Amino acid sequence: MRYIKIVVPRKLLDSVEKILKNTHAYSISVIEPLKTSIKDGIIITCYATASDAEKIVLELRKMGIGEKGYGNVTIIPGNIAFSCKDEGLASSKLSPLELYYKAKTMAKLSNDVIVKIVLASIMGAIGIIEHNIPTLIGAMIIAPLVDTVMASAIGNVLNRKELVFEGMKKELICTVIVISCAFVLGFIFNISEELISIYLTETSLLLSSIVAVVAGTSGGMSIASGKDYEMIGVTIDVSILIPALLAGMALATGNGGLIYTTIILLIANIVLLDIGGFIGLKYKIRRNQQDFDEIF
Repeated sequence: MRYIKIVVPRKLLDSVEKILKNTHAYSISVIEPLKTSIKDGIIITCYATASDAEKIVLELRKMGIGEKGYGNVTIIPGNIAFSCKDEGLASSKLSPLELYYKAKTMAKLSNDVIVKIVLASIMGAIGIIEHNIPTLIGAMIIAPLVDTVMASAIGNVLNRKELVFEGMKKELICTVIVISCAFVLGFIFNISEELISIYLTETSLLLSSIVAVVAGTSGGMSIASGKDYEMIGVTIDVSILIPALLAGMALATGNGGLIYTTIILLIANIVLLDIGGFIGLKYKIRRNQQDFDEIF
């Protein structure tokens, strides 16, 4: 469910109420405050399902509401219980529109993201060199790589090419940063070919592929459900961070065979993560729509 708060000029009250009723909003309340952010403004609150909230936003935009100086709309997840046919219903499932804006945020490459990627790469490289599992896990928790995969996966599901390209661009940049950091550290510490070979021997391509698909699918389902996905993100980082670190260290050794193997492992994992994310998102969006159809 979504709690919606709309601030509009008083003259638009009837038009907004008509939109809310036509889109099955309920518990509609009109508040006349002493003062609002706009002249002669009133506040309208209501509840709606995620899919109906999306329709409401689109209709309000057609009226110009949400533009600077012409009202605003606030939508937040609302867990509610009331005495009607969906008593006790609580849902934070994301609609396609909410997923779109979430993906736009995910696809942004900020300075903080770059810093975290560098720190995670340093920590991860040390974990590999020392064969220290807790350090590797810590690096995967720091690395914000899950957003790069999910942004492009959401773009594919919503058929928004610009999102796919933005997500892939961020994914490529972050991966190059990890490889570059690993290359520098591998060169400084004179990483041995034997160490990389040990990791590759312990990593089955088949099992690694299965983990990538499962992680991507779980991440997609979590995001579409409106739930936190940080722990799923750790699993996704397993499928990107470690192969990228190994690829960078392999470059430092100059061994063509190791470079080829690590690059293939990295590319395969990234592709399978995107496929898994697409599957998880597609399934959950379809499932969410079926749930709404059954309830309403």
